[in-house]
Amino acid sequence: MGDAEKALDLHIELRESEPHIWRDLRVPAGIGLPDLHRAIQLSFGWEDRHTHLFSLAGAGRRIFAGDEETALELGVELAADFTLADALHGRKSTLVYEYDLCGGWQHEITVTGHAVMPSGYLSCLAGANRGPIEDSGGPGGSRGVCGILTDPADPGHGSLRPREAPGEVLPGSDPAGFDLDRVNLRLARLSVQLTGAEASAEEKAEVLRPVAWLLERTGAEGLELTRDGYLKPAVVRAAAQVLGWADEPSGKSCREARTRPVRELRTRLQDWGLLRKFKGRLIRTPAGRALSGPDREDRLWDYLADRLAHPGSEPGAFLNGFFARWLLSGPLPAGHRRGQLLADVLEAAGYRLPGDVPVPEEVGTDLARELDWTFRVLNLFLPGNCLPDRDEASVAGAKFLVEILRRQEAGPDRT
Repeated sequence: MGDAEKALDLHIELRESEPHIWRDLRVPAGIGLPDLHRAIQLSFGWEDRHTHLFSLAGAGRRIFAGDEETALELGVELAADFTLADALHGRKSTLVYEYDLCGGWQHEITVTGHAVMPSGYLSCLAGANRGPIEDSGGPGGSRGVCGILTDPADPGHGSLRPREAPGEVLPGSDPAGFDLDRVNLRLARLSVQLTGAEASAEEKAEVLRPVAWLLERTGAEGLELTRDGYLKPAVVRAAAQVLGWADEPSGKSCREARTRPVRELRTRLQDWGLLRKFKGRLIRTPAGRALSGPDREDRLWDYLADRLAHPGSEPGAFLNGFFARWLLSGPLPAGHRRGQLLADVLEAAGYRLPGDVPVPEEVGTDLARELDWTFRVLNLFLPGNCLPDRDEASVAGAKFLVEILRRQEAGPDRT
C-alpha cells in the first residue's frame, strides 16, 4: 500500500472484561485519534453507536472528545485535532479509550514497541476473546447477557435472538469466539479508506463479474425475452449457477420472477443505461456495447462508480453515499434495524416527504432494501450465504465503495 513508514505496536485491553478481552494492533506512528477510534471499534466488534473519549490515565488527565457537542459540553479538547503522539506527548503513559459513557467500557492502550510497515496500513497481531455485545449494560451486564445467550435452558435465551433470523447466534454470544482473520479483514478495509489504494485488475474483475457476465451473455444479438418481458429460464439457470447466487434452480423456480438476484441484476443494468428492452429482446445500449469485450474492466469500473456516485438526483446521491459508508464501516446493521436507522439519517439530513412529512420507518425499510440490491448485484460482499458474510464488504468491494465516495467528493465530470 505504498511506501514504508514508522509504526507503533499497541496493546489494548478492556478493563473488567470477563473473560479478559484484548487486542495487539500495529498502526501508523502518526495515526490520528479519529482513525485510532475506528480501528478499536473494528477490532473489538463495536458498532460505533455511542460517544467516546480518549484520556491519559492518572490524575489531572487530558481528555479528548470524539465529537464537537461532547467536547463543548465537557469543556475538553476535540479528538479530531490530535494524533496518538499528540495525546501521549512523549510520555510512556497509558491512554484510555472510553466508549459508551453510560456503559463505561474502558480500553487501556499501551505502546509496546516500534515497527516499520506499508504506509497507512493497520493490522491486528493477536487478541483474545470476542468483543462485548453492544448495549449490554457495561461489563456486569455483558456477562449476564452472554450467560443467557450461551444457555439454551435460560428463560431469556430465545428473546435475545435476532428477530429476522432466530437461529443465528448474536455477535459476542461465544465469549471465546475471537476471529483474527475477520478483524484483519476489517482493518484492511479501513486501510483502503486511509490510503485510497486503487483496485488491481483482478479486484476489478471480481467486483464487476455479475455485470460483465450479463453483458457478455446478452451478446451482439441480444436475448429473447418471455412474453412477460423476463429473461428465459435457461439464462436464469445459468446466471444462478455461474454467479453462485443460489443452488441451480429447476422447474418453475428458474423463472426470473422467482429468482430475485437475477431479476435485480437485469433491472439494474437497465437503470444504469447498459441494457434495454426492444421488440421482445434484451439488447445492449450504445454504452453497453462500448463497455463490452476485452480490456473492459477499467472502463466499466469507472462507468459504474460514476453512475452510483451521480445517479441523477441529489437524494439518490446522498443515499448511495450513505450506504457506501455504511458498508465500509463494518457489517451492515441487522435487517430489522435498517429501516428506522435510515429514516433517522434522512430526518437528520433534512429530507422530508411531500407535505413536510418525516420519513417513516416503512419508507426507510423500502429504501434500505432497494439500496441493498443496488450494491448487491455487484460482487462487493464476502462470499457465502451466512451472516455476517453476506452483509460485509470484501477488500475489493471496499475499493469500489471508496471510488464512489471519491467521485462524489470531486463532483460530476463536466468534460
